[in-house]
Amino acid sequence: MKQMEKAEALGKVIFFNHGAGIIKFVGPLNENSDEIWYGIEWRDSSRGKHNGSFKGKQFFSTRNPTGGSFVKPNKVEFGTNIWKAVEDKYIQNDESMKKTNETDENEDSLLYSNFDVKKTGLQIKCITLSQSKISSVEGLENISSFFPNLIEIHIDDNLLNSWTQIFEMLSFLKKLKILNVSNNFLAYDGQNCRTFENIECLVLNKMNYSFNDITKILNHFPNLNELKICFNLITSFDKMSLQCLKNLKILDIEANPIFEWENIQNLGRLPKLEILYANQIQLEKIEFNDCDYSVKSEYFQNLRVLTLNENKINDWKSINELNKLKNLQELMLKSNPLCQSEQDGTWRQIVISKISNLKMLNRTRVERDKRIVDERKASEIDYLKRFAKQWYELKEALESSDSSDLKEKCEKNLKEFYYDHPRYLELVKIHGATEKIETEIKPDTVKSNLLSLKILNEASGKEIERKIPSTIEIKRLKNIIKAFFKGEFTNESINLFYKTSKVPDKEYELDNDYRVLNFYSIENGDTIIARH
Repeated sequence: MKQMEKAEALGKVIFFNHGAGIIKFVGPLNENSDEIWYGIEWRDSSRGKHNGSFKGKQFFSTRNPTGGSFVKPNKVEFGTNIWKAVEDKYIQNDESMKKTNETDENEDSLLYSNFDVKKTGLQIKCITLSQSKISSVEGLENISSFFPNLIEIHIDDNLLNSWTQIFEMLSFLKKLKILNVSNNFLAYDGQNCRTFENIECLVLNKMNYSFNDITKILNHFPNLNELKICFNLITSFDKMSLQCLKNLKILDIEANPIFEWENIQNLGRLPKLEILYANQIQLEKIEFNDCDYSVKSEYFQNLRVLTLNENKINDWKSINELNKLKNLQELMLKSNPLCQSEQDGTWRQIVISKISNLKMLNRTRVERDKRIVDERKASEIDYLKRFAKQWYELKEALESSDSSDLKEKCEKNLKEFYYDHPRYLELVKIHGATEKIETEIKPDTVKSNLLSLKILNEASGKEIERKIPSTIEIKRLKNIIKAFFKGEFTNESINLFYKTSKVPDKEYELDNDYRVLNFYSIENGDTIIARH
């Protein structure tokens, strides 16, 4: 192969056998052979066979020990240009133009598949060219001419290989606001100093970037208010590097190997950050070291929404720490070990009680409708009752201590209680202390928790009377009701409603499978309606 041909091939991104990879070597594998091979590092490292070596000789290096392969040049595709991809996906060349509307994440966008460009190009605000094997940005002048109002473009999972190509594209698309270049091999050479103030949302998922890599790119986008950098190699966030994100409101860092809370705490210095998605970052605990529980943290001053799904959080102290956030209103915390520590209904009540401003938990609203039920009030009162016995015992032990050593020990124990339950005294002031008599175990406790209810199968008209535990979860209650009416519901899902004698003309839906029955203020004699 000629030197020029070799130079042209190196660094190109190719497509082969349903996957993309970057050429990192061109040449023969044996000294006595002129047969040319491409050394490929795959985007999906699991499809490779080695680390770039052959018979003990290293020809190129890979990030992953199984990320490389050698492929014959005539087997690979080098892709197409961006305008050809637009023509192939959106423009039908025969005389009969068939319009097919599509929608995307941007609610204001209107996409067309197979449309008459000359007639409809002015209306198009978003185009999606994912997995179109784009390796060149040739034809940009056509895109800017035919789509002058384009504000959103998705060119993720293609064969682009340089940020120079992206910057060239942006120089043509003056009105663009949303740019998705995820899952591309984009090298950055630092030679272009242009900034693109029009870009508000940037998506850089699955790029194998560290935050240092990302920072170099962010300097070109000074007005971002949304950034998605999921499935990368980010381990921490440098405080100085965050200065280029002063306008950021929404940040998604899902599936990065961050591990420690201190590694993301610098994000709390972003002055306008309102929403943080931190799912699957292998986080084990949360701790703000700048204040105690009596005041709010200086970090994340404007954070309203925090998602921490599929992490490794397993202690209630982390939930206590979240109450230090001044404006936290929505929390997602699914699939953490802590979620298994209590029944779903009880777990939810404890979280609500520990975080005073919470309005939404795991996408379910914290009800404050006093006409039906005030979930926050009910949760906080139950929380007081749950730990009242321990609280009274610790206080009494302190009051009856007859030596300085014993008194010191009792004071320490009570202090630890307040450390584990930092809102307890605050809740006592709001709702009053649980009466001590309520903490005593009575022989008829279980019996008193049973409700005598009528259960009506609306389809058949059959009605039965049963005693149901007031603490049963709605999901389990549905299964029990199906068992009561054997064979009448088969495998169909049912919805439950209840009617009370106090308001006989109105029904109330038991609308959340993970709440307990007594959440809905059902009383003895009420009727539960099972409906297909």
